[in-house]
Amino acid sequence: MSETPDLCRDIQMKLPDALWALDEWSRYRSGKFCRDFATFEPEGEARRTYLFAVLDVPLVEESDVFTWGIWVEVSPEDHNLYLDRIQTPDAEGLVFEGRIANEIPGAEDALGSRVRVRCFADRRPAAEALEGSILEAQRKGLTLAEHEALDRLLFGDDEEEDEDEVEA
Repeated sequence: MSETPDLCRDIQMKLPDALWALDEWSRYRSGKFCRDFATFEPEGEARRTYLFAVLDVPLVEESDVFTWGIWVEVSPEDHNLYLDRIQTPDAEGLVFEGRIANEIPGAEDALGSRVRVRCFADRRPAAEALEGSILEAQRKGLTLAEHEALDRLLFGDDEEEDEDEVEA
């Protein structure tokens, strides 16, 4: 019986890419953020609002998922509605659309892709892709080979690192 490799199953993006790209002083001046919400007010532009959500991709050979913790740009009205209802029964069942605010490794078309956000009373919102390669990944799932390739993309090839250490 083969042993399943120990692969990462959860990646969380720290901030929306628009904020992450700024130096720390510009980020401080232009943005506000915590673990669940972010706002960005670029000089001369409209305020942008974000929610943190989880986007699950099923693992084909297992009864588990790979979870992307992503930021979703949503309308200020949806942002504020969820902010007012977070962690209350009134959050349950809120649904609205937004756009992925992070690049996702292995999914070149993810940034800006439309998603549906479903809110809950007792956990973070879930994002369901509405277009692009992330939608296809959510529909078909991630095979073990694809999961291994994603792990290498994210973290490199540990075997090569081990060989380099031996040679040093």
